[in-house]
Amino acid sequence: MKAVKRFLGLLKENLKSKLWMIVAVWYVFSMFCLLFSTKMTIPTGEIRSLYVGAGNTSFFAGMLFFGVLMGAGSFRYLYSQQKADLFLSLPFSRKQLFAAEYINNIFIFSGALIFCKILFFSISVSMGYSQYEDSLFSVLAGCAILLLGYLLVMNLTILARFLAQNWGYTVFLLVLFFFGPAAGMGVMEKMFRLFIPSFYYSETLEMLKGCLSPFTLLGNAAGIRDFADGAAWQIKEHLFYVFFLAFLVVVLLIINFFVFQIRPVERKRNMFTFMPVCLLIRYGCMLLAVLWLICALQVFSFGLFKTVLVVTGILFGVPLMHGLLNILISFDAKKFISAKWHLLAETIVVTIVVVIFAAGGKKEGTFPSEDQVDAMAVVLTALQSGGDSSQVLLNMKLTGEELERAYEWVNTNCMEENGDFEILVRFDLKNGREKYCKYQIPWPALYGFEEIFSGKEFKEGCYEGICLDSLKYYEVRWTNGVESYTLDLNEEERQELLEVYKEDFDDLTFSDIRTYTPVGRFDFVSTKNQGDVSGYIYPEFIKVQELLEKYGIDGTRSISQYKITKIVVDKYMLTQGLLYHWNSLEWEKTFTDEEYIKELSKVLYFEDFCEDYLLNEKNPDMEFTVYYKDSGGKTVNRVKCRALADPAGNEALKSLL
Repeated sequence: MKAVKRFLGLLKENLKSKLWMIVAVWYVFSMFCLLFSTKMTIPTGEIRSLYVGAGNTSFFAGMLFFGVLMGAGSFRYLYSQQKADLFLSLPFSRKQLFAAEYINNIFIFSGALIFCKILFFSISVSMGYSQYEDSLFSVLAGCAILLLGYLLVMNLTILARFLAQNWGYTVFLLVLFFFGPAAGMGVMEKMFRLFIPSFYYSETLEMLKGCLSPFTLLGNAAGIRDFADGAAWQIKEHLFYVFFLAFLVVVLLIINFFVFQIRPVERKRNMFTFMPVCLLIRYGCMLLAVLWLICALQVFSFGLFKTVLVVTGILFGVPLMHGLLNILISFDAKKFISAKWHLLAETIVVTIVVVIFAAGGKKEGTFPSEDQVDAMAVVLTALQSGGDSSQVLLNMKLTGEELERAYEWVNTNCMEENGDFEILVRFDLKNGREKYCKYQIPWPALYGFEEIFSGKEFKEGCYEGICLDSLKYYEVRWTNGVESYTLDLNEEERQELLEVYKEDFDDLTFSDIRTYTPVGRFDFVSTKNQGDVSGYIYPEFIKVQELLEKYGIDGTRSISQYKITKIVVDKYMLTQGLLYHWNSLEWEKTFTDEEYIKELSKVLYFEDFCEDYLLNEKNPDMEFTVYYKDSGGKTVNRVKCRALADPAGNEALKSLL
């Protein structure tokens, strides 16, 4: 009983030393509630600082701030020899001192967090900004996730305090803990791209990037980047990260407990408490910096891998970083060339790591055999009318005959560099692994792409519009870039339009894509927040044009058939630099002559419909701003257009080239 009373007394005394922290936590979180309650109206739009769940940016920032602050304010006596001797000589074990700090830190933060989150939720419900039943779980989950996040940040800060000998090195360690994993994953990805020219994406690497970086892990667990609150916030989308966060908190707690037990009272001359930690950080920083230098030097290879630049990075990077680390450790510039055995060891370590990347890259870069592949996805990045390339790569799945045709075409035409077009490939291997690759292909290979494009699985993987089964909860909008209409159709008429659109799209060939530019677009706008879908209309869509004509819309009308008042032509010049390229305006011309405008407008196309300009040869260096009058003839509007790269007998366009 005496031991319990003594420990309670220790908790009380420890809490007295944290009164300033209690005031700060309650003040900040209370201000969040107060500022929210002063709003007279419900804000419009998605404002994440007003979310009641885990994605509230204000409470998230408060969690990060107080995690660092309370971690830094714990065990303050460790950096003073006299205070450390005094505290550690008290009639309490190190376990009790450790427990007292942790219990009070958790109590201070969790009490204020839970109370203010519930108060914030109550204010939100009373204002009508959120619904009680829809948002209650999100609020409770938010409290738990923010508490776990606070424990992670606090544990990392305390670990930095335990391992460092002064405040300067504590800050250095904390920065390393927070940003080091992300930097390491970034360098690793660069090394993969360096030694594996066909490397595009790695699920394992992405998972590590999402888990090992503290800020990314916390953001994924809370969904801080998602515009989702209340019922829209789904725990299943964040459950993996929440469990990993909890696991990491437990591991760090055990590590901190163990380190505190063995941490010596006497201060040492080294910058870190334990020599193995000093060596680990030294070699880790060395490796990170030199690998980054090797990747940076490849800029001067102009896209081609140069072994000599890798060797140069090692020979010059290791001695340079070795000297800088010596100065950082000793605070003495004269130590720049000291510790020569470390220099030799660092050179060996960096060389071994580079060799491992090179050997692993050679193995990973091999093209899988056909009997290893269960399914594929092939994305021609120039085919931009199909949507975002990375999303298409995830959606598509080619099997059966389409798989055979795709595999043969990629295997025959793929190149690792110096091609005319880029393709992205996903191999679904029979061992359950997914392999993502990036290849180059020559221009003639496009002729063989026709068979792949004609496949049903390929088209459905590329174009979302033909994947819809019903337009029951959609409204249909049509535009040709100049005019826009919302079609007043009942459910049966909308379904008929969808079926007709699918029929015409089934007959669309890759040759049509390379020959024609869309003359219109359907936007299927969801009325139930199911996501909007678009689909282009090509000149060859005869059935669609007939249906539009039935609804009183001329779907074949081009920009040349409108009353154009003037055309402004901007010619851009591409300047190629060592590190990047940029466009600059070379000249601008304005044309008002009716005959010239009539001739030039025949080869102009609405810019937003020129997604596949690399395939159907639009001129990327010239931009045309067309000014035209509306149907009433009183309002002048303007629209951006592109022209063909080849004037093909059009004298007006030929005069501009």
